[in-house]
Parts: sequence; structure tokens; C-alpha cells
Amino acid sequence: MAVDVTIKSKGLFKKELKLEDILLDNQSYGIMDESFRLEEGKTGDYTVIFNKNNICRGYELSIKKGEINLSMPLPTSDDDIILFYKYIKFICQKMNTKVFTRDEEEVSIDRIQEFIDLDINTSEQALKQIEENINNGTYENMYIFGALNPVSIGKRELDKIKCSPKKLGELLNDLQSIDAYYAVPKIYQKPTKELFGIYILTEDVLSILPYKPTLLTSNDIKIEEWYIGFVIDDNLAGSISYKDFISSIKKEKEYETEHFILTLNKEKMQELLKKYRVEI
Repeated sequence: MAVDVTIKSKGLFKKELKLEDILLDNQSYGIMDESFRLEEGKTGDYTVIFNKNNICRGYELSIKKGEINLSMPLPTSDDDIILFYKYIKFICQKMNTKVFTRDEEEVSIDRIQEFIDLDINTSEQALKQIEENINNGTYENMYIFGALNPVSIGKRELDKIKCSPKKLGELLNDLQSIDAYYAVPKIYQKPTKELFGIYILTEDVLSILPYKPTLLTSNDIKIEEWYIGFVIDDNLAGSISYKDFISSIKKEKEYETEHFILTLNKEKMQELLKKYRVEI
């Protein structure tokens, strides 16, 4: 679910805007990698814009000659919604227009408060639907894709959010503000054609890892085995099965319902490799 907006320049001479021309104070940007993690400071066909001081879901932006396209995912926080329309008004001023297209309807900037109220209400209803789907067992957990990385929402997170867009924003900001590496697996094929996945953990680097390995990008790929590789002194020192890894380490802190936060030093990695090392 998303709100799609197009803003076009008015007048004979259409001003060509660049990203640096249309960034508000405290806005950062980047592009998503194949695992929905932000590569900050990069631009692409679709660039993610977000408030670096209040990180929620942000917006996708694309720039064409004489035209700006924006997309805001829902549900999101009330702060993200308010900033979205402030941003639209700012771009309209830059492009010398008082109208924009919202979900294929041309509208005036005078209606912005109406749309803010509408999108906050839509976010509330979407959160209620997520809560219902999880409570009735339709889904065990659901992912919300934040500006920096995915966040899994389960009953624990729903208890904190309470179907409130404001509390959703607080939760996403708290989690995405943690200075940690969000680990995702790489998939490889063995000579026997079987696929395996491997996570990489670097010594003394605070990392976010899953309790159970998974692929967000596809449910159709069958992974036969999961591993974790340890980087020691900037070199891959070896790997162990993910199952042995999970059973042998102490999860320092829960990140959300599907992930935990961990740091391992060289000595612990070497201990695990000595006991569980496998050749891939």
C-alpha cells in the first residue's frame, strides 16, 4: 500500500531539478540493495529519502525532466506523513506550481491537511489489520520495510505499537538508530547443485542476525544448508553450520521478533571453529 504523487513544473520553461536542490534539512538518502538494506549516499532510478533524526520508512523519489515522482508506503508514522506533505509543498514551490497529482487525481496544496488526516487514518487501519492477521494466525510475523532495513513485526512489537502510527514511528526509529550491521545471507551452489546460504560475522562488529535463517527476496528457492562464516583479522577464517552457531552462543539482546544483536570476539570465533568447523 502506498501513496503515489507526481509534481510537474508549470510554465513554458521547465526547470530541471537535481536531488541536492530538493533536500530538506535533516534529510538523508540512498538506494536499496537486493536485501532491502539502504546503501546510504547513493542515488538511482528510485532513491529513498528519509529523516535521519527520526528514521521511519521514508519515501521513494524519482526525478525526470520537469517532473518529480514520490511514493510513501503505508502504514507509516504520523511524522513521516506530515513530513511527506511538507516535502510536497516545498517541491511545488520549487517547481512553481500549486497542484500535484495524488493517486491519479490532480489536487491542490490547499488540501494537504485533508490528506495528512486521511493517511494517518489509513495507517491506523492497516496496523489493525496486521494485528488481526497475526492474532488469528494468518501470519506468524510480518515485515515492514524501513528506510534502513527490514523490521519483523510480531505480537511483541504489536504490544508496543498498539495500532498507533506514532508508536510505529518510535519503534522503527529506535531499532534503525542502532549502530549495527544488518546481516543477510549470500546464496551459493555446491557442485552437487544444492543451494546453501551463508551469513558473515566479523569479529568485534555489532551485528543483527536472525534466529532462523531466511530469504526475504524469494520463497521459491530451496536452501539445503545454512552456515555462518567468521571474519578474523580481515580474513574469512572458516565456517560452521548456522544450527551449531545458534545453539552455542548467547544472544546478547533481542532486536525484534526474528532477529537478535550479537558481538563475537576473535577468541570465541576460534573456539567455535575448533569445535564445529565445516568445509563448504
